[in-house]
Amino acid sequence: MRQSRSVIGSLADRIRVPDEFVVAVENALGHHLQLVLTEQPESAQEILADLSANKSGRASVAALSISIPDDKQLVFGGELSADENKTAATNGLKQGQIVRALDVVQTDPSVDKLLRALLGRTFIASDLPTATAQIQNGHAGCDFVTLTGDLLSRHGIYTGGYLNGLGSSKAPGSILGRKNQITELQNELAEIQNRVAEASRKRGALLSEQTELQASLQAAQTELREQEVAIATREGEFNALQNSNRLLHQKIDTVVFEVQSLAAQEQEGLQKRNTLTAQLNELETRERAAQENVAALTNELENLRQQRDTANAALTESKIALASDEQLAASFRQQQQSLAQRIRELAQVIEQRKGECSSFISRKELAESEIQESRGQIEKISHERAQVNAQAAELLAQKNSQEMEIAARDESLRSQRSRLTELQNQRGGIEVELAQKKMSVQNLREKIQQKYHISLDDIRSECITITYADEGPAKVQTLSPEEMAAAGAATDWNAVAQQIEALQKRLDEIGPVNLVAIEEYEETEQRHQFLTTQHDDLVNAKTQLLEVINRINTQTRTMFLETFEKIRDNFRAMFVDVFGGGKADLILSDENDVLESGIEIVARPPGKQLQSISLLSGGEQTMVAVSLLFSIYQVKPSPFCVLDELDAPLDESNVIRFVKILQRFLAHSQFVIITHNKRTIGMADVLYGVTMEEHGVSKIVSVKFHKADETSVLPQNPEPVAA
Repeated sequence: MRQSRSVIGSLADRIRVPDEFVVAVENALGHHLQLVLTEQPESAQEILADLSANKSGRASVAALSISIPDDKQLVFGGELSADENKTAATNGLKQGQIVRALDVVQTDPSVDKLLRALLGRTFIASDLPTATAQIQNGHAGCDFVTLTGDLLSRHGIYTGGYLNGLGSSKAPGSILGRKNQITELQNELAEIQNRVAEASRKRGALLSEQTELQASLQAAQTELREQEVAIATREGEFNALQNSNRLLHQKIDTVVFEVQSLAAQEQEGLQKRNTLTAQLNELETRERAAQENVAALTNELENLRQQRDTANAALTESKIALASDEQLAASFRQQQQSLAQRIRELAQVIEQRKGECSSFISRKELAESEIQESRGQIEKISHERAQVNAQAAELLAQKNSQEMEIAARDESLRSQRSRLTELQNQRGGIEVELAQKKMSVQNLREKIQQKYHISLDDIRSECITITYADEGPAKVQTLSPEEMAAAGAATDWNAVAQQIEALQKRLDEIGPVNLVAIEEYEETEQRHQFLTTQHDDLVNAKTQLLEVINRINTQTRTMFLETFEKIRDNFRAMFVDVFGGGKADLILSDENDVLESGIEIVARPPGKQLQSISLLSGGEQTMVAVSLLFSIYQVKPSPFCVLDELDAPLDESNVIRFVKILQRFLAHSQFVIITHNKRTIGMADVLYGVTMEEHGVSKIVSVKFHKADETSVLPQNPEPVAA
């Protein structure tokens, strides 16, 4: 799924939880912690379709763009305020307190709605009694999780027990705990890097100062040599003048002034020489001090590096020891808490039973006294009720007679009023109907005048009788009004209206003439033929596809069962070889549908009962996985096999067994193993490692081993090689 551009990460990458609540939040989220995140629902559907098409497995994908309603905010007894939430996140929950799971999770805004939907009704309690009290006090409809990972669902289901080393935020299987550890280690690394950078800056400053001092010393030495040359020159001139003085005494008076000036220059040169000598000594002293300071700082830097390496090693050992001690202490605390809780529950039950007994006795005495009082009151009320009933019967008889008389008069009045109302309604209806008829007649006259240009007043009155036959045309006969009256016939206007309505409907159904009806029929016929052909093709393709699927399923089922039986037999034998005894088996969860069935691994190491692999220890699970891996490898070996720290959770004896099993397959495959175990490294032919001789510079080191029985051919006259 990393190759899909629509995948933007997992839910665990977008949240941050304090160490105190890591176990609680991980158990509350469960498998949702590793939800794959995407933006659109279409992307999630494509991912699931690809997984199904490629048979790559199953995944849970969350589309962040789907609108998820938030759960309503609930308030419970014992829930903390905002300030108390911060205190609880730092110092932990106290006895009887709960905290909303959303308040301790730092989340990315993009997954805020998703996290509210998952944890909106989840609370973290200090312990299971606190969660039970919240449920029993009427605050149902929410899930509770304790700091140790025990769950109490809204349905009253308890989930908990031993977490197989996962009951701590420092456990290797804790995703959120590893994120917190990575953050802490990154902060420590940044701090150490800052200290190293500061020491490097100090070292650079001292080196620059040393360079400046050396440059000034060289300049002083150059100036001193120039002064020495000048002094030597002056001394030569002075000697020459002395010789001239001895040879030419007669010229003493003329050169006295020159001799005095030369003596003064000599004195000045001597003074300059002494001054330069003093400066040279001072500069040499400063140079030695600077060199000593540089050496001291260099030693201090090396000491700091050694201290850093020692501290890192000590920190790693301390973390390992702390994790083991915390795991042991957690198991002791769980046992102590469960025993103490059981004692408290029994004491509470005893006190509750004593209180119930005393309350039952007092309630019994109170009920007896109330019964006696009630009996006296019942007798008194019964006497009063008899008197009241006699009076009420007499009054009721009078009331009934008066009500009957009133009802008779009301009934007579209502009948007269209803008759009057009925007559008025009939008169109004007749008047309205008469007006409607007059308006209808007038409208008909106007319509006939407009449509046929005929006035009904000018038409002679005549009557027409129409007799409809089952077959043939209707019989039409014309009569005069006198003949019709003599025959006692009358016009059936309802039949006339129905006939007119039927004829008008037939005219409306005919509608306008469609000039392109033939072309539309031909197009529709072609479209029908095309769709019929397509439908037949799809039906045939579906039938063929179902046949191919059935053949593939049949062949796949046969191949799967054959391969499964081979792996099952290999696994049984390999398990006995790896564990030195015991029993193991592979069981199909649904034998009727082997292609969709899960496979359960059942293992019984020597000295233990037959149980599921999830109940074994980490080392035992690893050895069972090794047995299954090489059982599959026996059915279809591969030329290359890469094992990434498979022996990490194994102890010394299991590592030896693992190496022996591995040596059995060296003749068929080449194994590339990533490991830190010395025994696994010792059986390798070639070793590749990464070292860091200089800070920040990695180097690959390879070593090829020769077995003891192999001989190495050396040249007759080996030449020395500089190393």
